[in-house]
Amino acid sequence: MDLFRSGRARQPKEITLLTANELLGQLFRHFLGNSDEWQVTLLSLDEALPADTALWLLDVGSVAEPQLSTLLEGLLVQAPGALVNVSATEAKRLVERHPGINGIFYSHASREQVLSGLRTLLGGGVWLPRTVMEQLLCQFRRLRQSPESTVELTGREQEILSLAGKGLSNAEIASHLCLSPHTVKSHIHNLLGKLGASNRVEAMFLLRGQRGMEW
Repeated sequence: MDLFRSGRARQPKEITLLTANELLGQLFRHFLGNSDEWQVTLLSLDEALPADTALWLLDVGSVAEPQLSTLLEGLLVQAPGALVNVSATEAKRLVERHPGINGIFYSHASREQVLSGLRTLLGGGVWLPRTVMEQLLCQFRRLRQSPESTVELTGREQEILSLAGKGLSNAEIASHLCLSPHTVKSHIHNLLGKLGASNRVEAMFLLRGQRGMEW
């Protein structure tokens, strides 16, 4: 009844799986099954992320080590994302280097765990194992204790960073602020440079630390 009252059904969110293994990608899509909540698009590693991507998933097992960090740096400024098909040891190493990663799905994760995690991530939350969360907390505490010069962001940059910190993708931020996704991407690139941050989460933390805000 609510759908008829609103005049339209809720559109499924776009999840983009990046993998060099097409067979694994097809199996993963079958593993998730049909859903009215999201649709999964498969992309090769060298394809551009669609502007309407609400969440990207990176198949770590299909990415060569020299390419991995560069690929993550590009993805993290565009939309929230998570790692799939990854070991516990590799996940901890990658999250330490790229703390903006929102989710981790180990290779042995059950279907129920993956479905719960995807719903949490699409709702703006994080899905990280306890050991990884503890590692991030220690890393953020070290950052907060480091002396940082005060950086002033423009009003628009603060708006964008606030929305990015809530888990919104570039396309969602653009729609909310009536901007183009390209403009949002440029603002994020600029504010990361000002703060000396490598991704959205680190930028939000550094800004809060400079202003003495509670985490």
